[in-house]
Amino acid sequence: MDYASIAETRLSKDDVHYLAQLLASKFDFQPESDIRNLVSLMGGEVVVEDMLLADPDQTKSLIVMAPENFQILVPSHTSPERDRFIVAHELGHYVLHYLWQRKKNPDYPIAVVAYRENRKRLEWEANWFAAALLMPETAFRNTYGVLGRNIRKIAAKFRVSVSAAKVRAKELRLELS
Repeated sequence: MDYASIAETRLSKDDVHYLAQLLASKFDFQPESDIRNLVSLMGGEVVVEDMLLADPDQTKSLIVMAPENFQILVPSHTSPERDRFIVAHELGHYVLHYLWQRKKNPDYPIAVVAYRENRKRLEWEANWFAAALLMPETAFRNTYGVLGRNIRKIAAKFRVSVSAAKVRAKELRLELS
C-alpha cells in the first residue's frame, strides 16, 4: 500500500486545544484515563517497537490504513509517562493531520504515515493536542492550586513526565518551584 505523508493544519493553538477537548468529551476521556483505551475506542492500536538504533527520519510513528484503522508506534525504551505523551501526540497527528484534513478535503489520501522527523509546525500542533488532552487547562490549574508548585506531584497526578508538566505549566504561565 502506498502511503502519503501527513500535512499540518495551520490551526491556532486554541483551536487545537478545543479539538482535543471535543475528543475527550466525545469519549468521556479524563486526564487519569487510559490513553490506550481511547486509541482502541477510535479504531486504532498501540504497537511497541524496538527503535533504539533506528534512524528517526525513517522511523514511522503513525500509520493510518483507513479511517478508524490506524497504528501508533511507541519505542520500547521509554518510560510509561513518556509513552503516554507519545501516544497522545500521535493521536494528535491522527485527529489533526488525518481526520481534520479529510473533513476539510475529501480528496485527502486515505492511507497516510507520519515519521519521527522534526517538521516543526506539524510537531507543535501534535504537542499542543497532547498537552490539552492529557493536562486540560482547568484541571491543570486546579491541580496546581491544590499541590502548589510541586511539579513532580503535578506530573504524577497527570501521569506524564516532569518535562511535559513543566512545558504545560510554562505555557499556562504558572510559576514552578
